[in-house]
Amino acid sequence: MMDASRGAAGATWESDAGPAGADAVLCLHGLTSTPYEMQPLATALARRGLHVLVPRLLGHGTRPECLSHTRWSDWLGSARLAFDRLAARHDRVFVVGLSMGALLGIVLAHERGARCPGLVLMGTPLHLGARTQLAFHVVRALPLAEALPDYEKTDGPDVSDPAVAAAMPSYDRIPMAAAASLIDGQREAMSRLPRLRTPTLVLHGRHDHVAPVSNARRLYESLRMPRRRLVIYPRSWHILPLDVESESVVRDVVDFIDTLRPRASAPGAPADGPDVETSP
Repeated sequence: MMDASRGAAGATWESDAGPAGADAVLCLHGLTSTPYEMQPLATALARRGLHVLVPRLLGHGTRPECLSHTRWSDWLGSARLAFDRLAARHDRVFVVGLSMGALLGIVLAHERGARCPGLVLMGTPLHLGARTQLAFHVVRALPLAEALPDYEKTDGPDVSDPAVAAAMPSYDRIPMAAAASLIDGQREAMSRLPRLRTPTLVLHGRHDHVAPVSNARRLYESLRMPRRRLVIYPRSWHILPLDVESESVVRDVVDFIDTLRPRASAPGAPADGPDVETSP
């Protein structure tokens, strides 16, 4: 299923391409992370006969010094290239994003219109909390922001299981100038949300320490399309595909995408039903 040459921890992950014209899925990871955090979800989607691509975004999966020279526009460029690569072979490309990947997903879904038939947004950081947002604004105002020392991530990845966090390939420090450019992503995503018409599934962990759970309600209420759903996982933190409720997360994402696929392409997909807000 997985291309072994690109399946190592932290590298781009891709399933078999399958027949041309069939549906594909683009999964986008978060800031300072790698495709590793999306692999359980990507594997489950590939088993449904979908061509799944989880690209390593520019500056990630190598050294923090590489990330320090990139910005929001670079990560968006990586995501656009990956989407267009899938779209060259497949008529429809679903987008699944986590954290910064969710912001990228909002922009892509709006830009690509009908080519993106469904969008899944996990742990979307429309706002990172007052202290972090203020720090980012201060950094952006500094003339020599690139000279600032990196921020040390003393607590590691935001997932409730310490063993899972320890196994994740992720930077242990964050170049501040690069991270502060996430503000551009927040602004761009917020400006597009009211104009977005793509069916959307919003997922969030109640104990998310990166993007407070209030983001989920704000995001859901900003959406205007009739087909949307909100799920809050009561025991999860930020990295939903790897946390304690990962099985529920995977099932919810697979079911959502299945309902948006032709019946012949999604055997066993549940019947369409009303899109309701849920909070387990």
